[in-house]
Amino acid sequence: MSYDLAVLRGQLGERLHYFEEIGSTNEEALRLGRAGAIDGSVIVAERQLAGRGRRGASWFCGEGKGLAFSMLLRPQFERALWPRLSLVAGLAVAKAIEAAGLFPEVKWPNDVLIGGRKVCGILMEAEKDFAVVGIGLNVGQADLPQELRVVATSLETEGAGELARETYLLGVEAAFVNYARLIATDFPHLVEMLRERCALEGKKIEFLVGQDRREGFCQGIGDGGELLVRNGGKVERYFAADQIRPLL
Repeated sequence: MSYDLAVLRGQLGERLHYFEEIGSTNEEALRLGRAGAIDGSVIVAERQLAGRGRRGASWFCGEGKGLAFSMLLRPQFERALWPRLSLVAGLAVAKAIEAAGLFPEVKWPNDVLIGGRKVCGILMEAEKDFAVVGIGLNVGQADLPQELRVVATSLETEGAGELARETYLLGVEAAFVNYARLIATDFPHLVEMLRERCALEGKKIEFLVGQDRREGFCQGIGDGGELLVRNGGKVERYFAADQIRPLL
């Protein structure tokens, strides 16, 4: 089913950039950012041909069923705090999904899970004076590729109610804007919300730091939004890590 563009334009106005087909919404957002696009611009595509994840991974998005969009941001707070936008994005997606009667968890830093399977991937990229947050949400894909079904799911598969994709998109955008305002003024409140949804706490995990593979027991999320990992008798803090997964 196509987007209701009247609804999107009514809420987003000139901030909306809609494409029937595009390579990557993040790539288009980066291009628009360099060209001077306004803060809060939202780039939406019906078909995304080259969606990207972290470390060059691809992102599957079925036509008319998945939600693929990017938000362009020109933060007014210090750049050292920009990585918090990535955390906030996962929280915003989780909040929007609650409208479907589900309670998703967040796998640090921002993968959104339902029943331990990934329903949303997020990729943040930054340049000198703006940042881009790309979001891929599996909404109505009941036919995910076989190789993905063990690790991924969709809102339809999880029994979500019949909500249009634009409802989720606008829900994410509104929650994100509200949470982003708190990054520099009330980040502890956001951290508490993330802790309530932490999918890894208490689990033994494996992850990458650069090219170095490490493991330990997740102790939750620190006051600065960092991942806490106990290794032996020491708790280590990580502000960046990749390919995080729980170990059986």
